[in-house]
Amino acid sequence: MAYLRWRRFVEMVSLDRPWVGELFMRKRHKPIIAAPVEKWDREYRDGVYDRLARSDQRHHHRLLAAMIADRWPNPRILEIGAGEGVLFEAFRAHAPARYVGVDFSAPAVEKGLERLSAERAAGQVELLLGDGRTFRSDEAFDVVVFSECIEHLGEVEDLVAHYAPNLKPDGGVGLTMWLALKPLRLWHRLKRLGQVLDEAAVNTPWGGGWLVAVVRPVRATATALMMTLAGLASVVPTDAFAAPALDLPLSVDLARAAVDACAAKGAAVSAAVVDDKGNPLVVLRSPASPKPPVAAPRKAATAVQFDAPGSVMEPREKTDPAFAALIKAEPDRLNPHAGSLPLHMGGQLVGGLAVADTTHETADACAREALARFAGKVN
Repeated sequence: MAYLRWRRFVEMVSLDRPWVGELFMRKRHKPIIAAPVEKWDREYRDGVYDRLARSDQRHHHRLLAAMIADRWPNPRILEIGAGEGVLFEAFRAHAPARYVGVDFSAPAVEKGLERLSAERAAGQVELLLGDGRTFRSDEAFDVVVFSECIEHLGEVEDLVAHYAPNLKPDGGVGLTMWLALKPLRLWHRLKRLGQVLDEAAVNTPWGGGWLVAVVRPVRATATALMMTLAGLASVVPTDAFAAPALDLPLSVDLARAAVDACAAKGAAVSAAVVDDKGNPLVVLRSPASPKPPVAAPRKAATAVQFDAPGSVMEPREKTDPAFAALIKAEPDRLNPHAGSLPLHMGGQLVGGLAVADTTHETADACAREALARFAGKVN
């Protein structure tokens, strides 16, 4: 008991005095290792996280929901690392206009789809399978929430920059985090990115605790100005904070190269390139193709949503019932068959390329040949 009290004292002091946390932190040089998706899938299937629906496990959720609703009545919320969407229950009393939850565990999303089926039917709730580090959306939200997951999503600065386009001009980032010295490093870095609107600690009867906070990130231009004034940057180009993106000429070249690669194999096909939100940029169809160009854009959009090639997703659909159920639920949008590839620039997901209307093996080969031709620009 004495040790737990001492640890809690050190953690609380470290909230405002980071040097204290560094002084007492064990294994301070060992990075936080994110658990693989297989572990989360197994634990969600086994019901390990069913306890999160209990009232005594959601004090921090209710506090965060109240903080957010106080500033943004009827808020529009994007939650990354949403699991089954349990956080929505805390927002329910505040009548959120929109809640979108994203998680990379198919069993978690499947459970949430079933539990929140009425809210989904009403258009209030949407649960999506996706990687929180690369997920893209064209919707605007009042707040993006990271609940007990931010330490698993890479560099906090990159993460906030990635989701900045999804925030309204006065939007914020919501956070809950288990109180521990190493994750608190991320909190101190997040605070430096903007204005802390609310911050609180919630202690638990069993000796643990959560940090609950809302931060309004500073816009990129203001960040660049502050860096310059602080002497941290001498020259910041106007596009230094811009995320890489596919342009139209490259998209046309990729699609044309895929059609040409298949023509050389005697196959008349369709090819599509989509942006990082799955929206079609280019759709090309060989005049001799026997089908309308419907499948290619869907395959490319699916590669973007799951950041995976069709050659990986197609066998997964046959062996993973939860993944198959998600695909089956949206047949007009998702097609996980081979022949699609996610596209990356500088390590960031920027779009997808897909070939359709031939055998899956040929489609996959043509897409890969086309991508290889532009390996210096996109991969």
